[in-house]
Amino acid sequence: MSVNIISRSAWGARPWNGTPNSVSLSHRTEFFVHYDGGHPVGRTGNAVPKAIESVHINQGWSGVGYNFVIDQAGNIYEGRGWNLQGAHCPGHNVSGIGVQIAIGGDQEPSDKALAACRALYDEACRKTGRTLAKKGHKDGFATACPGPKLYAWVKAGMPAGDYDAPSTPAPEKPASWDGKSFPGASAFKLGQSHPAVTVLGQRLVAHGYGRFYKEGPGPRFTEADKDAVQAFQKAQGWTGSDADGYPGSSTWSRLMAAPKAASKPAPAKPKSTIVALNSAVKPGAKHAQVKELQQLLIKAGYGPIPGAPSTYYGPETQKAVARFHNKNVHLRSAGKSYDPAIGKHGFVELQKEAGRK
Repeated sequence: MSVNIISRSAWGARPWNGTPNSVSLSHRTEFFVHYDGGHPVGRTGNAVPKAIESVHINQGWSGVGYNFVIDQAGNIYEGRGWNLQGAHCPGHNVSGIGVQIAIGGDQEPSDKALAACRALYDEACRKTGRTLAKKGHKDGFATACPGPKLYAWVKAGMPAGDYDAPSTPAPEKPASWDGKSFPGASAFKLGQSHPAVTVLGQRLVAHGYGRFYKEGPGPRFTEADKDAVQAFQKAQGWTGSDADGYPGSSTWSRLMAAPKAASKPAPAKPKSTIVALNSAVKPGAKHAQVKELQQLLIKAGYGPIPGAPSTYYGPETQKAVARFHNKNVHLRSAGKSYDPAIGKHGFVELQKEAGRK
């Protein structure tokens, strides 16, 4: 069974309400299965992801919180996709790929839906190069999701009838290389791995081009490597095909040389966006910063908060804060099992979980 994913543009998704953070496939280690909740789903086709999108945007999210959604006909709809952070399970939105099978209550998942989910799981394992842990939502968060039927299916290993999972091909072994000399242009093809790519990245960082990497240089030649190489080539005064981002022997030899002394001071580190909590922000109070607290809770996955955003630190906001403390027990007030009050240290941690630095 091939994996055919219906793109956001094809099913009519709205523009992102603030684009989610990017996540490298190297961080994905889990595959979470979800369902729609307590009531059966009768929607079909594009109406399935559109209904989820409407609910999630009303909760203050960027859009559909799942990475993918699967309907009873076996159609797979793109939500956050492969490379954007989800909003499906607090504490697992970076490591986990979240997939909702659009059923609810005691509704039976169709064979087509299960086969599509299993095919998507196998594709996720192929893309990440590892066997992802099979999990239901309740394995990462205190919830009834994904319901007893889907959870039993996940725990049984996600069988899918006659569907045969495609085998993951063994990675091609790179040709023998001495570790120093130019390995040839064939080592630097987008998406291809070669040990020389790691050395290339390390030398680019040494020459001051580390800003192009969100992660450390690795063995796979990516757009980040290509952009860094092109910037280095242009700094040599090269133009046209001599600065195309693909290293040749001249680029390699100059990268292997000692970096020139920097003529400009290193750019200042960006100012932190972490802010302090106003002492007036307490359960039952009204304050302008409560809106910010609610938005951070929702973005970090501790929503929904009915009625948000507002300036009122009411019962629903308190419940969301308590969910935050259930995960961050070390920040909970001493002696309390239910803590609805966000403290100054908890507010800092919440901002970090929501993506601030």
